[in-house]
Amino acid sequence: MIKVVLADDEKKVVLLLQKLIDWEKQGFEIVGIANDGIHALELVRDKQPQLLITDIRMPGCDGIELIRQARELQPGIHFVIISGYRQFEYAQNALKYGVEDYLLKPLKKDELNGILLRVREKLGEEAALEYQLKKSDEQRQSMLLSRLKRDIERQEDFLSAGQANEAFGFRFGGGSYCSVLIKPDISDAGQQPDAYQILMQHCLEIVRREIPSIASEWAADIWREGIAVILNAAEYQMVDVKQCLTRIRKEIEKQRDLFWDIRIAAFVGSPYSGLERMTDSMREALWLCRDRICKNQAWRFADAEPMDVSRRYRMDSAQKKRFQETAEYRNADQFERELTESFHLLLREKNLNGQMVEDWFREIVSVCVFGMEDNRKDAERTAQELEEDYWFCTNVQEVYALLLRIRQKIEQVNREKASQEARPITQAKRYIQEHFQEPLRLEDVSSSVGFNATYFSTLFKKETGQNFVDYLTELRINKAKELLCEADVSVSDAAELVGYRDLKYFSRLFKKTTGISPSDYKKLYR
Repeated sequence: MIKVVLADDEKKVVLLLQKLIDWEKQGFEIVGIANDGIHALELVRDKQPQLLITDIRMPGCDGIELIRQARELQPGIHFVIISGYRQFEYAQNALKYGVEDYLLKPLKKDELNGILLRVREKLGEEAALEYQLKKSDEQRQSMLLSRLKRDIERQEDFLSAGQANEAFGFRFGGGSYCSVLIKPDISDAGQQPDAYQILMQHCLEIVRREIPSIASEWAADIWREGIAVILNAAEYQMVDVKQCLTRIRKEIEKQRDLFWDIRIAAFVGSPYSGLERMTDSMREALWLCRDRICKNQAWRFADAEPMDVSRRYRMDSAQKKRFQETAEYRNADQFERELTESFHLLLREKNLNGQMVEDWFREIVSVCVFGMEDNRKDAERTAQELEEDYWFCTNVQEVYALLLRIRQKIEQVNREKASQEARPITQAKRYIQEHFQEPLRLEDVSSSVGFNATYFSTLFKKETGQNFVDYLTELRINKAKELLCEADVSVSDAAELVGYRDLKYFSRLFKKTTGISPSDYKKLYR
């Protein structure tokens, strides 16, 4: 049995948690109940539970501090937080501490069941039969929608209803088919991917709970673009679809307890009489989802508005070349100027749509990756990160801000290159410090750092502002000045100790450098 501690300052919430489900049947044992954080910590210490379900705000020791201290007491413990407060910072901080999941008040039985089933899987125990059946159903939905995504990319027709039923065990029949894409947007989603994934999982569960009210058969899964859905109903009724989407939006918006600025939009592709046309329907839904960057609406229906899907953006070759050169020569300032100019040109396009914005984004990323030929792997990794974060953008200005990260990458590469070039010079300086008393030559120092003398001489001058001879002379004269301040060191001793065997040459060089002879310098400090 999995041991559980429940903690909430409201006794009725704890009572509800106890009565909401059959804990023993799920494989859980409630070993302790606490109404404040201090008592909860004592229970964690004494009972060593594997799961702590706690309110986000607790007297004595608030939820976040409770989670932190409980993890110290029991490193392998799992957490689920309960929140009825619109405290975005609290919830986000809790998620950073490795919270497993969250429950929103008022508590719902099916949400608690879903969380506990996931916890069971993560704890590595043999999954309950209910979980196995649920996962099997989810897996076939995921496989079907993965096939749909592949066919969209290949521009092929989708499976027929009979093929889908035979291959994946569905019960698609006659009637009408349509696709839906539900997109939750929150600010800075790319900066908190773990929290966003938890949100998306909750959104998917809400969709799977509500969709059966309007569909005889269906499939839903998480895509990077949002929650993708296929619906099969006896008859397509836009009113019914709208009502269902309204319920879904309201349920998802309750997640504002954790994600205060969440915005939900739903995009519905045209209905068709066959499943094989879902590539067309979902392609329309994806186009509308892209277009939310230019037109922000709660929902849009492909069959209710004209869509010019053929309208695309093409950057002229001269502008492409300028972008490529900014990346190739690692000119961060020039890149930002080109980006700003290109952005203003984009905004002047008539009837600008989301597909055109994405085209513009992809062209800039592509030519910059090509320009960073000497850092190709790093550039491709950056391009992949930008691609993933693109779908978190909610307007054109955010796309522009996302592309500015290329400037940051250029600056980072410049810093790394400078550091790489400076490293051998640092090593050379150390070598000179250790050997300045010897008859040191440029070839000796360049060889010590693995460079040929000509290249090293150029690099040394670039990094230090001095050529090798001037640097060595300055070092030796400074060392000689230190020695001449000592009473028992003569001028000839000082000359020899810093590497000069010719006393006359040393004296002449010393006076040229300091404006005073070494003997007169010594008198000043006698």
